Amino acid sequence: MNQQRSSKKPYIIIGIVVVLAACVYFYFQGTSTSNVTGLLQANGDTPDVSAQVTALFNQIQSLQIDATLFKDSGYLTLRDYSVKIPVLNVGRVNPFAPLPGVPSPGGTAH
Repeated sequence: MNQQRSSKKPYIIIGIVVVLAACVYFYFQGTSTSNVTGLLQANGDTPDVSAQVTALFNQIQSLQIDATLFKDSGYLTLRDYSVKIPVLNVGRVNPFAPLPGVPSPGGTAH
């Protein structure tokens, strides 16, 4: 039985070394300097945030709503079939408070 354990040991060590090497490779590959400089250049070319907000605000102001939809016969035939859900009392105010008449773990009933 000792011979089987000793024959597996080198494979386990080699496997651990390969996994560690792969982890180190992928860790350092993700932080290369070309990626960092690319991000810096891309961020430098973007317009000011306030200019983006102003442009979006101007687009919103230029929207025109066509109210003829609400006069359409198809819209007027729509009916509301929603069901009103009653409000129910669901539980105790403090779910962690001890129950009345039930002994607590300390041995006293509250």
